[in-house]
Amino acid sequence: MEYDYFVTPQWLFEHQNDSDLVILDVSAPMPTQTINYQQHYLERHIPQAHFFNLDEVADKTTTLPHMLPSDALFSETLTQLGISNTTTVILYDQGNLFSAPRGWWTFTTLGCQNVRILAGGLQAWIDAGFKVEQGNVAITPATSAFVVKRNAQRKVDQQQIYENLTTKQRQVVDARSADRFYGRAPEPRPGLRSGHIPKSKNVPWDRLVEHGKLKSCNELRKHFEQAGVDLSQPIIVSCGSGMTASILFLALTVLGCQSIALYDGSWAQWGADSALPCEC
Repeated sequence: MEYDYFVTPQWLFEHQNDSDLVILDVSAPMPTQTINYQQHYLERHIPQAHFFNLDEVADKTTTLPHMLPSDALFSETLTQLGISNTTTVILYDQGNLFSAPRGWWTFTTLGCQNVRILAGGLQAWIDAGFKVEQGNVAITPATSAFVVKRNAQRKVDQQQIYENLTTKQRQVVDARSADRFYGRAPEPRPGLRSGHIPKSKNVPWDRLVEHGKLKSCNELRKHFEQAGVDLSQPIIVSCGSGMTASILFLALTVLGCQSIALYDGSWAQWGADSALPCEC
C-alpha cells in the first residue's frame, strides 16, 4: 500500500531515467520563514528535478496564499514541465514532509494520478549516498497537453464550512499547533484572530511526521482517535493556509478513510473575517 503514495530513494535512483517520469521539488516555507527554496534548489537538487513553486502555480485572483490553481494554469505548467496524464510524477521537499503533501493533494485533486512522494525527502536521498546537482535543468514540454480532471469533492470553501456548523455532517480537523488552535499563541500571519472554527478538533501535523515520513498507521490512527476523530465518518481538514492540512489529508488517505475534503482557505480566510464564529 505504501507504494500507492511513497517511493524510496533506492526506487527513485533505479527509475530516475525512465522515459515518462518527472521529478519535482515542491519545497515551500512556513509562514514565519523567509527561506528562498528555489535558490536552495539551484544550489542542490536531485538530478533532473525541476522546481515547482506552489505559491506561483496558484490562484492569483485571491490574496490567500497558494490556493488551488485554475485548470488552465495547472495544465499549462505541467505540460511545459513535460508532464502528461500518463507521466509518473515524484514529488519531494527539502524539509520534514512539510510541503510535499500539499503538492500531492494539488496534483491528485486536479487529475494527476501517477504521483508519489519521495519518502524522507531530499535528506533521505543524500543520506542514501546518491548524488545531487546544481543549476537549472533543461525542460522538454510534453507532446500532449495535460488534461485537468478536477475532483471537486476533495475541496470545500468558506460557505460549506459555515453550513457545516449547522448540519454537523462532517468533522473538522485542524492541523495547526495546539497553542495556535486554542489561541494561546498569536497567528504568524498579520490580521488574523486567534482560535479555531467552532467544534473542530486538533491534530497538529508534526505529530504525524518523523524524519520526512509519515509515522506508522497505528501511530497515525492513535493521534486521530485521541483527538476524538471518528475515522469512519466524513472529515474536513484545515490548518493555517491549506498547507499542513494536506499532511492530515494524506495521513487519512493512507489510513483508508473514504470521505475527506480540504478547506483551502483555512484559517487565513476564516480567521480574517470577524463576522465568522470563533472558539478558543
